[in-house]
Amino acid sequence: PVSSTLYGPRFLKGEVGGSITHPCFYSTTPANKHDRKYWCKMVQSGFCQTVVSTTGYTSKAHVGRVSLKDNPQNGTFAVTLMELKWNDTGTYRCGIGNTNSNMYISLNLTVVADAVDSEPPELILGELHGSVTILCPAGDPQVGEKKFWCKLGRTGCTLIANTNGYVGRNYQGRIFITPQESSGAFKVLINNLKKEDSGLYKCGMGSPSSRDRQQVVALQVTAASTLPRSPKFLSSTIGGSLSFKCHHDPKGNYQKKYLCQWKAAHCSLLVDTEGFVHESYKGRVQIATSSQENGTYRVEMKDLREEDEGWYWCGAKSEHVEHTSSLKLLIQKGRC
Repeated sequence: PVSSTLYGPRFLKGEVGGSITHPCFYSTTPANKHDRKYWCKMVQSGFCQTVVSTTGYTSKAHVGRVSLKDNPQNGTFAVTLMELKWNDTGTYRCGIGNTNSNMYISLNLTVVADAVDSEPPELILGELHGSVTILCPAGDPQVGEKKFWCKLGRTGCTLIANTNGYVGRNYQGRIFITPQESSGAFKVLINNLKKEDSGLYKCGMGSPSSRDRQQVVALQVTAASTLPRSPKFLSSTIGGSLSFKCHHDPKGNYQKKYLCQWKAAHCSLLVDTEGFVHESYKGRVQIATSSQENGTYRVEMKDLREEDEGWYWCGAKSEHVEHTSSLKLLIQKGRC
């Protein structure tokens, strides 16, 4: 059976005499870290013949032109096949276990006369309940094309969010696609990470089915986490007030902390530690205290209105890193 704890590219193309690298990503459980990793090729009988494995085995036909590197801390192993031949074309499996049929994903390798180099997926590591920031490739900011984030699967790329306002059900309140920067690049921010978020993704401009200006990302969510479970759900009444703590990495050197209001994969800044306060929140919201040592800051809101109900993001930002977390505010309407 194919396991959800393993994922990686399902199609690779290489040119005769060239090389390909197949990255495989797995859950960082103690068993997975220490078990045998393998790469095998399907033969006519339906048997998968080992090409290389972490036991030190290499098939005679591949000696000197295949390598397997395992990185158990990141939950990745990569197989590189060099000096490609026409007969290297075929179906392969990368997997974990003592046999070649327990836990694996399949890959179709095509060897051609000349192939366009394809970039390997960028590995992004995130902690369970934590957050990640993904930098997506630059496009022309003048064109105004929609930006998207989708998850790669067997039959294509399933849309998760775009800047037209679409957000998938499992991502409500926890994904934000930023406006384009002057370079034309943009970021995808995701928080309240779940184990099932691990996988291969694609971000870019236009349509997920096009191949221009797109980035493939491997997101690995690691189980070890000291972060509090989120999102939090808060409740208050019209005219009421509340305060809550926002958490970030105490080791991070953040220049700015902020609160923004989330809606349809966009987050409007309400208040930050540089003195900004949104016009409609003046006198109603403030960042009251901040403790870098504990990795927390406190936000106070008052004179709450019915339209304040919804998702909010706490954020702590440095030049290269942005830590975010989400919470939902419910406003109880008074009885007539």
